[in-house]
Amino acid sequence: MTAEGSATLVATMQDRPVIGTFLKLPRAEVVEVLGLAGFDFVICDMEHGQVTESDARTVVRACVACGLQGIVRVPEPSPGVVNRLLEAGAAGISMPRLRTASEARDLRSMMRFPPDGLRSIGKDNALAGYGTLPLTEYMHRADERAAVIAQFESRETDDLEAAMRSLDIAFLGMVDLSIDCGVPGDIKHPDVRARVNEVEEAARHAGVALGAVAGSTDTARRLIADGYRFIALGSDVGFLVSAVTPLLAEIQSPDHQSTS
Repeated sequence: MTAEGSATLVATMQDRPVIGTFLKLPRAEVVEVLGLAGFDFVICDMEHGQVTESDARTVVRACVACGLQGIVRVPEPSPGVVNRLLEAGAAGISMPRLRTASEARDLRSMMRFPPDGLRSIGKDNALAGYGTLPLTEYMHRADERAAVIAQFESRETDDLEAAMRSLDIAFLGMVDLSIDCGVPGDIKHPDVRARVNEVEEAARHAGVALGAVAGSTDTARRLIADGYRFIALGSDVGFLVSAVTPLLAEIQSPDHQSTS
């Protein structure tokens, strides 16, 4: 089933947690492998991956083809880029380093058609049936499908309650948050935990899904038990490193070489 015909990410999260991963290698083949593995979504990383806008559009079209929800993390959202990514098939846009409620409102406005936003209309894309879908039906489908995601990675937000009203997913960036709190890497530090608790409480009060990175299956299970619905389990590059490194270590170990 293609992404156009599948349940939206937000709708799926109402039924169960969704599991995805970060994609740093912008190749359709990588997307297809992750889809075959059974992931619900991938986050195409334009912030830290060597990924161009053209690469990202290729990735989201590959996601559509294999039924994955393709999200793009953009370092600095702008209306033109956001619109083109959504028209290519992106199921959501993620913005890092959210600090103000106005940033959240601006992102949502870029992703919604009037009267709820300022997104411009274009129907020469697959979701609109390349112009064959009735205008109002396409607008409703597109608005319903595009998840608004922001990463909370700083010690404070100017109006946390207002920011939540613009979001579908509040994503905790624990490592960057620890750095902003002055304790790099110490995600259990009281200052970090206090901020995490603050964001969690605000999201739950607003009915916004919580998301975070899980570096292990144990962490993923703990997050799900804590009520998180959007879990990013590692990355494609991390999977590659973790698979290859022990193989080489085993082959190159003295014990293996002595028996070969």
